[in-house]
Parts: sequence; structure tokens; C-alpha cells
Amino acid sequence: MKTKRRIRTILLTLCAVLIMGLAIAFLGTDSFKSPMNYDLVQLEDGWTVTHADKTYTPEQLSLADIGIANIGDVITLTRTLDKYDIDPVTIHFRSILSTVDVLLDGESIYSYGWDYVEKKQMLPKKQHFVLLPKDYPGKELTIIITPQENEAFSGISPIILGYIEDIARDISQSNRLALFIAVFLVMFGYMMIIISPILMYRGNHDLSITFSGVISVLLGLYILCFNDLFWLFTENAAFYTFLEYITLFLLPASILLFLYTARQINGHLIAMILGIINFGFAITTAILHLTNTIHICHFVTTLHVIALTEGIFVISSLGGSVYKRYRYPDEFRSKSMSTNMLLLGLLLFLGCSVIDIVKFNIKKYFSSGEMNTNINFLTVGALLFMMCLVLNYFFHCIEYINESNMKQQLEGLAYTDSLTSLANRSRCELTLAELSGDYTIISIDLDYLKYTNDNFGHLEGDRLISDFADILSNSFTDASLLGRMGGDEFIVVLPYVNDERLQRDISCFDDLMKHKNSKETHLKFSASYGYADSHDEKFYHTATAQDVYLLADARMYQMKNTHHKQSLGRLYDDLLKHADKEGGSNEK
Repeated sequence: MKTKRRIRTILLTLCAVLIMGLAIAFLGTDSFKSPMNYDLVQLEDGWTVTHADKTYTPEQLSLADIGIANIGDVITLTRTLDKYDIDPVTIHFRSILSTVDVLLDGESIYSYGWDYVEKKQMLPKKQHFVLLPKDYPGKELTIIITPQENEAFSGISPIILGYIEDIARDISQSNRLALFIAVFLVMFGYMMIIISPILMYRGNHDLSITFSGVISVLLGLYILCFNDLFWLFTENAAFYTFLEYITLFLLPASILLFLYTARQINGHLIAMILGIINFGFAITTAILHLTNTIHICHFVTTLHVIALTEGIFVISSLGGSVYKRYRYPDEFRSKSMSTNMLLLGLLLFLGCSVIDIVKFNIKKYFSSGEMNTNINFLTVGALLFMMCLVLNYFFHCIEYINESNMKQQLEGLAYTDSLTSLANRSRCELTLAELSGDYTIISIDLDYLKYTNDNFGHLEGDRLISDFADILSNSFTDASLLGRMGGDEFIVVLPYVNDERLQRDISCFDDLMKHKNSKETHLKFSASYGYADSHDEKFYHTATAQDVYLLADARMYQMKNTHHKQSLGRLYDDLLKHADKEGGSNEK
């Protein structure tokens, strides 16, 4: 049965991944591309590059080797513009942590970033759209890029010439998959964060759904920022550049705190400590950046090292947790499937992240530069990771429900009287210990149990007890506790102090016993009872539930003594009648 369930779960998971893969492949095609007003022109040849007192003419601009751009470097790109059948003409390129000046025949037509330099602020990444004057043909275009941070960038951004609407459309369409996934992750995470307090209120105290939502939002925002897609929504480049860094820095902390709240790995306390340290690291770097003490871009390499180290810890801990559960199975804690989903998601995400981190560093330090890099692997890995987190949460909920049901069944066996299905003495004592507020306790003693056992046998005595328990259940329908304290002693706890309601329930109880007696030939249903409530006038101080029960029990014994005297009286009368009959017959 378990094997079939696992196979079905694996097949459903594979179907979900397949559907997502088809959706990604479909979004990656050219089916959604809109027609252009004009063809875009990538200005690849004809450039003269000046850098570090060296001037050369590369065959293609994308192959120009400028190394790592640092403070004090100046990269100058010069080219004579031809005439193009586009009106008006705009050139587009990117810059990272650098000022930009654009000149046409030595005359400035565009400048960016010097106000940041004056304020000693970090220059953001920037998409530049420079409108050329109508008399541009034949003039010399000069682009001067001045890095303002060490290791600011490497490589030269592609320079595109075209109609501005066509350029903007091409940028958004080439990043369509990233845009779709990022927006989905942000909206999905926001929804999870919104519903998490509702789930908490409903009694599910698992905070992992909250951190799942935070991780989803952070991933979505990072993908939007890295791919420069925020320029579609805002012109504030400094904002989304800082947002890119801070979301990246907060991701390790969020993942570690998720693992702590999910409690599905070995060493979850270590995960909590590391998560708090990571969070402190992110906040510290943000404060240093916002106060212009140290710009946040200088901590990226440190973050990469920390993230890779913690990734190894997380994967090894999850692997150990999975191994332990398979090696030493515990049917009371069967969390294998949810943990497997979490492990799969983390492996996919970390694998994709490592590929992009390695690719980024290779391009930046050894190849054509990070200007032309992307995070397609991380983007897809983020989506797969969130799918696995959602599956993890649902499997975790199913496992939690199964564990709760099993626990309730075991508690039922431990706290239920097997003969009557009422609460047993242990459950009654626990309830009395926790009782507070307004309540009424009825102590009940079943009459004629010993008489029934002695004259009709213990099977009939058991039937007397069982049927009496049914009468109690049908009489006190609003009771918070119906229990058998042992033998012929029973207890009823009513969650109110109301004499009218109490008398109505007791009257129903007496009527049901009379009705039952009318159908019985030899069993007699009768009971002695006494009751007291939490506001009884006998108490001169705050009474405990045990005090209330003892008072109800004392009043029950008063009725029991009355019943006992009445039984003795009836027995004495029966004996006299029997003696008179025997005496009369002797005289005859």
C-alpha cells in the first residue's frame, strides 16, 4: 500500500514538473514576439577602444578585452555613425557602477552619474537610452565609461541602435521568461505571506509557510532586478540596484530560517543560528551602504563564499535526515516524502545557482565579461525550488494530519473506558486539573450494580453499566465531559452555571431511566447524584475543580443514603408480608 502511494506521488510530481517544463519551453519560443517598427542594429564593428593608455580596434566590440574595470580606469569607445533608415534614432547600452558620457563630434549629448560621485554614493546599474540628433550621419560617436568602484565590471555592453520603442520591446521580449517567472514568484510569495496568519489562527503553528512566501518574493525581486526589468516600472535605478543586492543577501538567511521552522533537517538549531547571523550580515551591509561607509557591492564575493559553505551544510544535513528516516523508520514520525521534496528543491536550486555563480565569475575574470551574462539557470531553479517548497508544505501538512490522527487514536485508547466509550479516570482527572471559568460538576453513582452482578452475573452487570452510559450521553448532550471514574461511579461536567438548564438535563436523565426500566424485565436503572458549580455558595474562596467535585460527591452520598434507607424499608416490608403469609397458612 505504501509503495503504491509513493509511486502515485512520484508520478504526480513528475507530471507537475513536465507541465511546468512545457510552459517554460512555450514561453521561450518566438510565439509572443511583436513585430518591430524598424530592424535593430547592433553596432559591433568599426569601434576604436582606448583603455589603460592603449588604443586598439577589435574586430567585434563584444570581443574587446578590457579586463577588470577599476576606479581610475577610463574606457573610451569611438565610432563614426552611418546613416540608418530609422527615425528618430536612439542608441542603447548598459553600465554597471560607472559614470557615462556620450559625445557627438566632441559635443556632449548625454551624461550620467556625476551627481552620485559628488555625493560619494554607489552608482547603480543603468539602462541608457540616448536620442541622437537628426544630423548624426557621418559624425563621430564617443562613449566614455568611468568605473567608480574597484572590480566594477568586465566586458563591454552590446550597443544597439534603433527606434526606442523597438529597443524597449526587444529587451522585455528577450527577458520574457524571466519576467514571467519573477512576477509569478512575487505574487505567489505575497499570497503565501498573506494567508500564513490565517493558517496560524486556524491552529497550524508551522511558520515555514511564511518563510516560503518570503523566499519566493525575494527570488522574484532578485530576478527582476538582475535582468534590469524594473526599468519597465520605475526610473529609479539606484532603488532597484540596491534591491538586487539586499534581496540576494537576505536569501540565505530566509532559507536557513525556513529549514529551522520546518524542522526537517538534522541540526535545525544550527540552521536557526546561521540564519540569524546571515540576517545580521545582510542588515549590517545595508546600513553600511546607506550611510555611505562601505558600498554593498564590495560584499558580494564574501556572500558567495558564505552561501556555498552553508549550502554544503544544508545538503549534508538534509541527506543525513533522509538517511536516518530510511535507516531507522519511525511510524509515528513519517516525514520522508516532504523532506525528500525539500531536498530535491534545494539540490535543484543550489545546483542551478552554482552553475550561474561559476559562469558569472568565469565571464567576469576570464572571459568576455559579465555584461553579457544571465541567470537563466537560477531563474528556472528558483521556480523549481518554489514548486518543491509548495509540495513540501502540502506533504508536511498531510504527514502532520496523519500523525495527529494517530496520536488521537492512541490518546483515545489511553483515555477511553473500553466498556462505556466514556472518558476514563485518567482523562477525568486531567480535565479537572485544567478546568476553569464557569462550570457545573455532577457526581453520579449507579445503584443496584452489586445486586445485578450477584443475582444475574457480571455480563448483565456490564450491560447495566453500558446502557447507563448511553442514558448519560443522551441526557447531557451539551456536557464538556462524560466520564466513568471507576466501578459504578460516573462524572458529568457541564460548561455553564445555570440552574434551569441543569434541572432540565437532570429531568431528562430521570425520564430516560424510567423509560428504560419500563422495557427491562430484571435490570433496574437507578442512580444517586449530587451536583455543585464553580460559584456555589458553600465556597468562601476561589474553589478548584477538585473542591467542586468533592462537594458534588458529598451531595451524591446524601441521596445515596436516602435511596439505601428506602431500599431497606421496602425489603423490611417485603419480609413482613412474606412472614404474614406463612403464619396464616400454618393456622389453617
